[in-house]
Amino acid sequence: MKQFQMKWPVLLLAATTLFTACNKDDDEGEGNEEEVITTVTMKLTPVGGGSTIQFSYDDPDGPGGATPVLAPVTLPVNKQYNFELELLDKTKNPVANITTEVTAEGDEHRFYLIPAATSNLTISGLNNDANGMPLGTTGVLSTGAAANGTLRVVLRHYGGNPPNKATTDPVDSPKSSTDVDVTFNVTLQ
Repeated sequence: MKQFQMKWPVLLLAATTLFTACNKDDDEGEGNEEEVITTVTMKLTPVGGGSTIQFSYDDPDGPGGATPVLAPVTLPVNKQYNFELELLDKTKNPVANITTEVTAEGDEHRFYLIPAATSNLTISGLNNDANGMPLGTTGVLSTGAAANGTLRVVLRHYGGNPPNKATTDPVDSPKSSTDVDVTFNVTLQ
């Protein structure tokens, strides 16, 4: 997989944000079409009902243009949410939903959701790919007592034929490369 990486400046509410692109293999053998991921959105639906909360990293013009926007994240304490991650490419018209490709190629991808120890966030119940390996496009996010911390969302791409993704692979596994790496500052109150 050919990879493009662009580091972004520290934003007001972000510790670090790394933006990358992922290539898509063309089924007809005409080469590779580059996939650009401009937007990462986490949608939270309260367990037991309530309004959906969402927060995003958004760079609608892609790498090298305007400064990306990272939404502030403030969540209530002691709540549980079903989450869903969405990836978009807003450089295309119409906007391309990259989540569909990541899900279809689940054996080649894995989301790592890494809350800082100080965040009082817990991630559980991640969905799996067709082979029973972690995918992480959906799961459960739980908040604890009032705190300030971070939530890092990383999408890794596993190459190989077949891809050699394993449940025990760390986020920095040499078997994979980074497609997206975004860190949100999170306040629980």
